[in-house]
Amino acid sequence: MDSNRLRPFALTILLLFSASHSWALALDDVVARVESNYKNIAAFKGSFKQKATLKTLNRVQESMGKLFYKKPNKFKWQYTKPTEQEITSDGKTLWIYLPENKQAYIYELVDNQGIGGEGQIPGNFLNSLGDLGRDFNVKWGTPTERDAQGNYLILLVPKSPVASIHELLLVIPRDITTTSSSAFPVIASTVRDAYGNTTNIEFTNIEILETVDGTAKAKKKTGGLPDTMFTYTPPAGVEIIKPPLTK
Repeated sequence: MDSNRLRPFALTILLLFSASHSWALALDDVVARVESNYKNIAAFKGSFKQKATLKTLNRVQESMGKLFYKKPNKFKWQYTKPTEQEITSDGKTLWIYLPENKQAYIYELVDNQGIGGEGQIPGNFLNSLGDLGRDFNVKWGTPTERDAQGNYLILLVPKSPVASIHELLLVIPRDITTTSSSAFPVIASTVRDAYGNTTNIEFTNIEILETVDGTAKAKKKTGGLPDTMFTYTPPAGVEIIKPPLTK
């Protein structure tokens, strides 16, 4: 048989072999890169799409908006659709402003664990990305380790029971180990609580504004996030509500 005829076949086998082995990246390697990337990010902004499936109410809620983060623990979530809403924290106090109701809820953050330890803040898991093993048991997503686009799926289960997070699925970029050390390490997340309700958040247009190693330091002068952005002042005529903390 002509050896030249075997070359395309051999090349196909080689490509299939290489492709199958590209799926064999160790879970520890993916987790380590997620942690190192997030530790290097000091400030970022972007957009999000959120889909909440409320099993207890048999209802699906879809929303979208913009988010701003600055370490340590300063953030702002601005919902633009279907109704306006704003969640702002300066790291110590959290405000939830509902313009439509002319109400603002105020909470004191407890040990950086969210509202009374319940984690009722959207994307609150972001505070754990720098050390996933501290708060979660980490394993591959089920039933598959990757999605249809080849992105990694990892499943996080809290080490201590938390009513608002029964399990958390993260979608990690497939090129996480080859991209910049400051690349945002999460594409999307899905939280399932103890009652079967789920909240999916898709992160888009993420821009890294400041990094620990200084690679994005130049943006600090023109596009950084000032601390005043995370200081909330209620508009005149807004009812201020301070609910009791719950465990």
